[in-house]
Amino acid sequence: MNEWKLFNDSVCVRPETEQIYIPADRGMQGEAMPYKLVSDSNVMLAIVLGLILIVIALQNEKKGIVRILRNCLTTSSDRANIFDDNYNSTSNIPTVLLCGVSGIMGGLLIYHYYSYSEPDFFFNAKHLAMLGIYIGVLISYLIIKWIIYSFVNWIFFDKEKNKLWIEDVFNLIAALGLILFPTALYIVFLDSEFHFSAKIILIIIFISKILLFYKCFRYFFSGFHGVLHLILYFCTLEIIPDLFLWKGIELINSILILKI
Repeated sequence: MNEWKLFNDSVCVRPETEQIYIPADRGMQGEAMPYKLVSDSNVMLAIVLGLILIVIALQNEKKGIVRILRNCLTTSSDRANIFDDNYNSTSNIPTVLLCGVSGIMGGLLIYHYYSYSEPDFFFNAKHLAMLGIYIGVLISYLIIKWIIYSFVNWIFFDKEKNKLWIEDVFNLIAALGLILFPTALYIVFLDSEFHFSAKIILIIIFISKILLFYKCFRYFFSGFHGVLHLILYFCTLEIIPDLFLWKGIELINSILILKI
């Protein structure tokens, strides 16, 4: 029998208030089995769906993922020719599919977080509804972010820079989906300790924000005098929406609790 450490996800068991009736002639009541993500059919469904989207993205454009990863580290001004990638009408399909993977894996990781941090809520709520809501909220968030960025940049910046910025933002989100997928596999199948997996996820998110900050600086505020405007722009359109997203998820959880 494995000896689970204090912070291991597998020590998360159903609350003791949930008693299962066992007739006297059936023997003694056994210990509750620890919850594991790998045994959750909803988690497996999310992983399979993410894998399908990645496979379709690879089939649609074999070099598309390489282009997305390369563009995450550069801006169009860093390339010798912005037409070197030979875009066509289907070039954005891998990006869109991988952004979907990012939303699915993000929803799965939020689901994992609440399975550990709030077991009383988690074991009483409908798991499929929880996971579906988290994924839907993240995908809706990406769509809203695209609309807000397009509107604000249309007012303050020229059309070409706005187009390149939106393209790079979603390339970065697509790359995030590629990175979060193996991270989710590691957490689910290797039963990663929560405090360790949380650090990995926070590091990935932090690096993505740094890259986004760099791209924002290169496109719109490429001078020392624009640093203050850069901070204001980035905090208003990137950091504050993330805080609203998290508060919105907590609000949704409170609504789910009331319906339990």
